[in-house]
Amino acid sequence: MRARTPLTLLPALALVLAACGGGATATPSGTPAASATPEVTAAATPDACAPENLETMTAGTLTIGADNPAFPPYFQPSDPAVEGSVWEFGEPTNGDGLEAATAYAVAEQLGFAADQVTWVPVPFNNAVQPGPKDFDLYLTQVSYSAERAEAVDLSDGYFDLNQAVVSLKDNPIADVTTVAGLKDFKLGAPTGTTSYQYIVDNIQPTEDPAVYDTLDAALQALTATQVDGIVVDLPTAFFMTAVQLEDLGTIVGSLPTAGEVEHFSILLNLDSPLTSCVNGALATLKENGTLAAIVDEWITGQGAPALQ
Repeated sequence: MRARTPLTLLPALALVLAACGGGATATPSGTPAASATPEVTAAATPDACAPENLETMTAGTLTIGADNPAFPPYFQPSDPAVEGSVWEFGEPTNGDGLEAATAYAVAEQLGFAADQVTWVPVPFNNAVQPGPKDFDLYLTQVSYSAERAEAVDLSDGYFDLNQAVVSLKDNPIADVTTVAGLKDFKLGAPTGTTSYQYIVDNIQPTEDPAVYDTLDAALQALTATQVDGIVVDLPTAFFMTAVQLEDLGTIVGSLPTAGEVEHFSILLNLDSPLTSCVNGALATLKENGTLAAIVDEWITGQGAPALQ
């Protein structure tokens, strides 16, 4: 889910926080990775998923939607910029970034070459609403939820959503490499969120964490050095350091997953004939290591080291 606008969260980021609400109580395990917990879906027969049998919006073309602006590390800019491109910040058509690379990998598994993929900008809030879509697939940090799955089809996961620690670059916490190393620092998070519960249940700092009514308030406390670090979900951490904090902030690291793991899904029309084929493609990409390699290149390798 999304957040945009320096120091002021847009509704899309508010949805992220809402989706992340609740507790995480299990012992941490794992690192940022391609989602390994598929939803139960009907299996498609090989013939049904043959390219010539796929029911796409346009025959011979796979139309993929994404929100615009398309932010890194999910979509990366092109250098030089693509002439006449409608995309801001990131450029989905270059295949660079977690979600752009995932989209093209899925397309290839479905039998579509890169030049048979068309991208269209679609606002996130429009994509998740019930009703017909102007795309075959949609990738823009869509977190799976049972409620959302009543309005649209959501694929098995392609990325598990971790929590992360954000700090100012000149704070000593920025050099921490383990979860245990966070214990002696002052941490903060918005109240009622998975992020706050993660601090309490899994980091267990020596000093009680600071609690804030909003994410903006937590960010302001960080910039005022009232806390050493704040815990947020990983997409928010990337947005904060790239847009809101700019050169001042850094991602100390992503935290091991704990409890029920939230994941990103590919969104499709409700009851889309493509859903089972997409799940089959994702299963293959997990088995052959492609998704793990994409995560390693565009998440772990983009300034979000895994805290051990």
